[in-house]
Amino acid sequence: MTLRALAVWLTLACSSPAATTARKLFQEARKAEREGDEARACLLYSLAAAQQPDHPLYWSRARELRARLSAQAARVETAPTDVLPTLTEADWLEARRLQPPPELKLPEGRRDFELEGDARQQFEQLARACSLEIVFDTDYRPAARSRMRLSETDCLRALRQLEAASASFVVPLAERLILVAQDTPQKRAALEPHVAVTIPVPEPVTLQELQEVGRVVQQTMEITKMGFDSQRRMVLLRDRVSKVRPAELLFRQLLEHRAQVVLELELVEVDRTSLVSYGFQWPTDFPFLNFTRLPRTIVELPPRGPTRGLLFGGGRTLFGIGVGDAQLIARLSETSGRTLLRAELRSLAGQAASFHVGDQYPVMTAGYFGYTFGLPVYAPPPTLQFADLGLVLKYTPYVHGMDEVTLDLEAEFKLLAGESVNGIPLISNRRVASKVRLKAGEWAVVAGLMSASEARTIRGLAGLARLPVLGPLFRQQNVSRESSEVLILLKPHVVARPPSEAATTLIWVGSEGRPRAPLLD
Repeated sequence: MTLRALAVWLTLACSSPAATTARKLFQEARKAEREGDEARACLLYSLAAAQQPDHPLYWSRARELRARLSAQAARVETAPTDVLPTLTEADWLEARRLQPPPELKLPEGRRDFELEGDARQQFEQLARACSLEIVFDTDYRPAARSRMRLSETDCLRALRQLEAASASFVVPLAERLILVAQDTPQKRAALEPHVAVTIPVPEPVTLQELQEVGRVVQQTMEITKMGFDSQRRMVLLRDRVSKVRPAELLFRQLLEHRAQVVLELELVEVDRTSLVSYGFQWPTDFPFLNFTRLPRTIVELPPRGPTRGLLFGGGRTLFGIGVGDAQLIARLSETSGRTLLRAELRSLAGQAASFHVGDQYPVMTAGYFGYTFGLPVYAPPPTLQFADLGLVLKYTPYVHGMDEVTLDLEAEFKLLAGESVNGIPLISNRRVASKVRLKAGEWAVVAGLMSASEARTIRGLAGLARLPVLGPLFRQQNVSRESSEVLILLKPHVVARPPSEAATTLIWVGSEGRPRAPLLD
């Protein structure tokens, strides 16, 4: 649109009552801006744009002042820290007030463009060819005359190339309206629209991982406002659109591409018990009987008393000694058992997972027991803690490509020891910690969870059982052996590609001094 046509259009538009009100508001806004009251000027410009929405000048001045005030407020905010700040309701309300930037509707297809003149004339020629209305910034100064020829190019690429050639940048104001300004940091901060984007966080992502990813994205793209809402599990990004859009793509890629590992687990537990008894079993008790009172003695004889004995003396001195039967013992008892368990576990790379096979046993950790003057007193209920008995397996997988996996293992086998102290049972604990690196689909065996015990018992006649040569003839020996062994077999499978193997999306951000603001998306 030429300056003459723009002046005619403004003259016709100002004939309506809404246009008159908008013109008065615009004049008051210009006066407030000259006096330095930019907040009031921004409000008056916005009211003028609301009275006459089709007027590009009112809209552009309101947006420029709004962006300038936002940039000044951003400078006051603190620098990014290592921890993402928690979002408040005020942050969410402020984010909802920001409207999404308009997107241009450009004609499809490729064509040839012949642009000649200074930068202003070239933008006007390109706008006519792409059916766009154009408004230039008041401080726009075109470069020297030049000539540009573009072959088989669409309108979007033509705008991008003309931006780079003329050191300008384009801001979409509506579907068919654009604003062209000089590409300087000051104009970028003043005219480029600010947006707020919310990103949902998946459930497997921990708070620590989110903090690390957020810190990387914030420092890379220099995002002014970034926070996390733990209840909604959402991240908020707020800054210029040329920074927020690439930061959003980068944040999503860092969150989604996580390797996953499926671990096949086989648990084999073997228990063996053997009991061997051999030797001579002699009676060790010899009852002494007085036969002087035979009827009473017969009554007092035990029902299972000795059947044979030795008599000594006579008359009033008749007494006897009972002698039992001797036995030759040779016993053998063996017991063996095997337990087999198969399971599949799935976890993310670098994230710990645990697996428990067994029961939970209540263990009293605190209690009160006592008496006062021989009477029981009131005592609070004891404190109980449930201990995991059986096998507790903890592992953390680390993926190296699609072929190798490192497993950081920690296995514990807990059982009741059969003893107690002050009523609190003792728990025996066997623990194995290891780290293994193996190929995907290869088995790893974790051994070392073993326990063995042996007990020997000797029974016999006192004194005779300890004789050097004849001792085995007067004693019985019991040998008890118990052993338990647990084998853990692990086989990992990589089911999701790690970040090094996944195809990432290209993110066009432009140069450091001239970031690339989106026009269509």
